[in-house]
Amino acid sequence: MRVLVLTQVVVYPPDAGPKVKTLQVLRHLAGQHEVVYCTFVRSDKEALDAAKLGEICCRVVTLPLKRSRAGDVRFLAESLLTRDSFVLRRDYRAAMQSMVRRLLQEERIDVLHVDQLNMMRFVPPEWSGTVILDEHNAVWRVFDRLREGAGNPLKSWFLGRETRIIRKLEGRACRRAQVVLAVSEQDKLALQEVAGESAPIEVVPITVDAEVFTAILETRSPEADRLLTIGSMFWLPNSEGVMWWLREGYEQLRVMRPELTYDIVGARPPRALQELAERCEGVRLHGYVADAVPFWTQASALAVPLLSGGGVRVKILEAMAMGVPVISTTLGCEGLDVQDGVHLLVADSPAAFAQACARVLQDSDLARHLARNARQLILERYDAKVALRTLDAVYERAGKR
Repeated sequence: MRVLVLTQVVVYPPDAGPKVKTLQVLRHLAGQHEVVYCTFVRSDKEALDAAKLGEICCRVVTLPLKRSRAGDVRFLAESLLTRDSFVLRRDYRAAMQSMVRRLLQEERIDVLHVDQLNMMRFVPPEWSGTVILDEHNAVWRVFDRLREGAGNPLKSWFLGRETRIIRKLEGRACRRAQVVLAVSEQDKLALQEVAGESAPIEVVPITVDAEVFTAILETRSPEADRLLTIGSMFWLPNSEGVMWWLREGYEQLRVMRPELTYDIVGARPPRALQELAERCEGVRLHGYVADAVPFWTQASALAVPLLSGGGVRVKILEAMAMGVPVISTTLGCEGLDVQDGVHLLVADSPAAFAQACARVLQDSDLARHLARNARQLILERYDAKVALRTLDAVYERAGKR
């Protein structure tokens, strides 16, 4: 079949969780169908990165997307006046709408694969072909959890407003699609809550290519008391979780492991996190790194101190594939088929999180036990060769439609 894939960000290089997820899907689809890839780009470099995907796609189309403070103010005002979602409205561009219509006709597209909710705005209402909405999260729930943790009344009001509006828009989008892909059973239930239980939702787990990480697994040389957190720090759930951990529990771990080094890797950390990290002994805030392999090879463990968000944490899957033991909050590993004490350690209070980190750092037998079981789980459940069979079945049904 001929498939048009729409994304809001360029998925190459796969240097963030959402990119990893979508690039796996894109490569898998391109191996079985003729794929046209259309995406927003934010720079000349991103346009060049997108062009590299021409190796697997029969056509790559890019459109510029520029954000600015002035633009955000305008979109905020428009969203308030029109009772629209700010986060969805600010990335709407008429040029993308026109391009999608053009590509559907020129390329004789059979399936429109829409990556994430914000790109559903570009699906022409009159198009009668198959629409597959690929949801990385139940977006409304992400904002609802952020609202629950907001201390500022104005911020809480704004996030509550976004939650209410996105609930309606996400439900409508799920009903518009012929198939919705959720990354976990928890997300499926959250999407059914807004779309109805009859909504056609299939669970397709986020996957990793286990073979790619084998070389890192075999060359790992973890340093003693080297803790790692990795993820895009401009994503509010990531940065807020790390700040919670640094404020509430990190010093307790330092008392138990005084030689601890804590690497925090991720693009565009907010100023509040930068200032907090500077005050914490042993913390190294790195920002964006083009090659994270040295951090993975040196880390004794991965810490995932998440308090909000949704979906599935790709970095946990990558860590498990590379043999890096994981300590996570319950919400951090939500949606993964993992067991506390078998595949990772789970802790939710600052004191418990500190104790769990200390256990893994000081007990090499425990670390090896968790890493071995986690790697096996990846091979059985989350390796792309296994986990994307449901996606194949979805496309097989689409071909018969």
